[in-house]
Amino acid sequence: VPSLLSIMSQHAVGKAENQGASTWWGAFRLLACLTNIFMIIGMYLEYLWAADWPELPAHCEYRSTLAWLDLADCFHRYTFSHAMLRGQNLTIFAFVGALVAACLTMVEHQRVRRLTSLLKLYAVKASGAEDPAQQCLKHLSVYSRLMDLAFPGVLLLVPFNLERPVMHYGCTLLVVSAMVGGVVAYATMPLAAAAGLSDQEEPTNELHDWAKRHQSLKWKAGAIIALHFVLPATAAVHHFAWLDATGRLFGLCEVSAILSYQIFLATFVADDFAAPKFAPVPSPTRKVAASLIAGGL
Repeated sequence: VPSLLSIMSQHAVGKAENQGASTWWGAFRLLACLTNIFMIIGMYLEYLWAADWPELPAHCEYRSTLAWLDLADCFHRYTFSHAMLRGQNLTIFAFVGALVAACLTMVEHQRVRRLTSLLKLYAVKASGAEDPAQQCLKHLSVYSRLMDLAFPGVLLLVPFNLERPVMHYGCTLLVVSAMVGGVVAYATMPLAAAAGLSDQEEPTNELHDWAKRHQSLKWKAGAIIALHFVLPATAAVHHFAWLDATGRLFGLCEVSAILSYQIFLATFVADDFAAPKFAPVPSPTRKVAASLIAGGL
């Protein structure tokens, strides 16, 4: 029985090494991310070019004394949420967003499943609660659940747009929290430790290769988190300066934060397109058959 389990394990490793990553997943990811990026940039630039926005409410002059909903109403101009209300943008966002959300959900499920299987095959075993492989699996579970919440959650911004401000801000908080939480959960998992890879060591299996790519991802995650501190800072500057330039700066930071999620997800295309660069483990099937025949079954 132990030898049979060993053979099955080797066969699973060989299958994982040989199957590689389907280029279709990478193509779908690139198509979805680029479509979403171009839609967001196109809508926003057309909104700025048209400059067709109503006058700011008169109470904005006394914004320091306003309730939070009235205060938030003063910051709509130059935001993407305001751009969504222009023309047929809500319909376009709903249609394109639904396709993109479905596509990203599929490719991320596939990518997480693949990494999970590699962790189970190659991870360095450690005893106790500090086992890095088990920590990685927990991080991946949290990340996957948060992405499953964030992708369809974006579509709630269509019915709950700025004309329903309380629901709009609630949905926005939900989506942003899920996306930022997912970025943090994925970037902080100890994948290099689970793979047993040091900084100077060259990858010797696919999990090592994945860990190398994960290490290069951390500064991008840091930039996304930093951008979410810059955004409220620009809002504070606009609140006190109350200039057209500071309003545009706040809007630009908001759109940049939205685009940062798409860029973060697009970087995973390297995982989708990655093909095994290491010698595949020979399949033991024929050896088993030969030994059984030679031994008279």
